[in-house]
Amino acid sequence: VPRWFGYLRALARSYRSLAWRLQCINNDHVQHSLDVVRIITERYKNHPAVFALEPINEPWEMSPLPVLKQFYWDSYLIVKTIAPHWKFAIHDSFRFAPYFWGGFMAGCPDRAIDTHIYQAWFNPASRAAFYANACSESAAITAMEQAFGPVIVGEWSLATDNCAMWLNGFNDNLNGYPKLPCKFIPCPGPYMGLEQPGTPVNPSLPLQGPYGTGVSGPIYGLCPIDRDWYKSSAQPASGPEWVLSPPGAPAQLDDTQKVRYNLAIKKLEAFSYAHGTYFWNFRTEIDEPAWSYLGAVKAGYMPTGSLNTPDIQQACSLEDAGLFVCVCKPGQLASAVHAGMAYALNVEGNYSQAWIYKIHGADLVSNATVIFNAFFQKYRLIGATCDFGGVATLEFANRTYNSSINFTNSQFYVQVNVPVYRGPALWVLILGGIGVALVGSVAGFLVAMNFSPAFNKKVRESGFFEPLKNSNNIIARSSLSLLALADEYDNIPDADPNRLT
Repeated sequence: VPRWFGYLRALARSYRSLAWRLQCINNDHVQHSLDVVRIITERYKNHPAVFALEPINEPWEMSPLPVLKQFYWDSYLIVKTIAPHWKFAIHDSFRFAPYFWGGFMAGCPDRAIDTHIYQAWFNPASRAAFYANACSESAAITAMEQAFGPVIVGEWSLATDNCAMWLNGFNDNLNGYPKLPCKFIPCPGPYMGLEQPGTPVNPSLPLQGPYGTGVSGPIYGLCPIDRDWYKSSAQPASGPEWVLSPPGAPAQLDDTQKVRYNLAIKKLEAFSYAHGTYFWNFRTEIDEPAWSYLGAVKAGYMPTGSLNTPDIQQACSLEDAGLFVCVCKPGQLASAVHAGMAYALNVEGNYSQAWIYKIHGADLVSNATVIFNAFFQKYRLIGATCDFGGVATLEFANRTYNSSINFTNSQFYVQVNVPVYRGPALWVLILGGIGVALVGSVAGFLVAMNFSPAFNKKVRESGFFEPLKNSNNIIARSSLSLLALADEYDNIPDADPNRLT
């Protein structure tokens, strides 16, 4: 809620006035929120279902921290005065780092910091990139636990794209989202009944108003949902294939369940370093298992039973061991790759960068890979991602993606039994064509020898077939409809005594 604090200069992303550089804070709004905190605490202080309060959800990252922290202090004092047995949570304002929150409210009992960790707003990436990012959260959580105290992952999901309908608002979307085409399914009826206005969805109508700044809503009776993941043989980890692939995968190529299950156990392992987690949401109206806990369990995305199992405890073993590399994706704009390389070198204090602008093509990709991977491996445990402006992605080390290699619960990469058929190799087609031609020629020759007297005579009179004519193999002569060898000699005309030699 950008304007909750007061007047926001949107272009400057600041609450300070241009003339006096003073913060334009609306103290009436802040006080109104404190009054609401007091009313809620008084009303539910003895309710058995309520044990904690978070005074504001997701204050945005431009919120002035001194004002936000004072609001948290005032809210905490209200809650602990009226309901001293309650816990108190603050949201990280999308700034989940010890630099911002380390030492805040130190020594105060019953407080925790809430962070919301999603991948749905990420740029499109490989499964390896999403896996590594999920596992890296354990380091950030541990650092905050040490600097601040108890951490709660208050919202998370299994979504890796922004396709879920109305995710960014009713009939609306954020600028630039979704980043790739979405999958569509028939819109279901509302769970509250068809007496709801505008239901059932009319399949003969396009997108209906009111319209927002983006597009997300029923179109001709179809509703958008998250994209499918393809088997790795059909969708390599790098290159454009996983971006260009259609949003819906056919059954024989669909790897969505495997990818999301692996993602779930990796997140559960990483989030286990916090004091608790809440999956968003318990259920959804549309069949969207990446956002619905019940749907995820039903689809096999989410493990059931005990979460203290080897599958979950060791889910990030490969990622934690660094068994993947950050590579430059082929086919990227040279200017974008140069910018990514310059960023990494600048962070390292290496400002001699003229050489990077002199290389292109394969040399640029290979050199960028060296720089990207060195940077990522050095800083990955403190939150670095393998993105570099969208020109890099993660690949598992020493792995090729031209066969069906998939992640399994046993943490090994194995050949699956459903390979993607890409057709025979060229040399097989050539040899097969030659073989077919030879067999056809032999068959035609045999037929002609047996059923065409004129052709048979020509063959017997030809010097090319002399070895066949002189063969004493009964089977060969029979199949070629040749006379017996003795008969051949009988057919030789007697010498003409009048012929001059």
